[in-house]
Amino acid sequence: MRTIDRDWLGGFSIGPLATISTAVLLSWKAAWIGMVCDLIIGFFLILIALGYNRPNMAKGTLCGFAVAVLISLHPLWLTFVA
Repeated sequence: MRTIDRDWLGGFSIGPLATISTAVLLSWKAAWIGMVCDLIIGFFLILIALGYNRPNMAKGTLCGFAVAVLISLHPLWLTFVA
């Protein structure tokens, strides 16, 4: 049986949660702001994770930011193109 790495999961969940909570609390059109916030928060979380010698959390944060970017593509398009 395979165990779940809590460091990776904790780092991963921050990006999508920031984007989805922005979409729920503000509006779907404003959900791209969550991606921008995740970029700033994620950068410092990566530095903290590397400082505490937790590279899996840093990897999870990068993956979470990639998912947040994918979630934010449609609201970004709605806001600036459509």
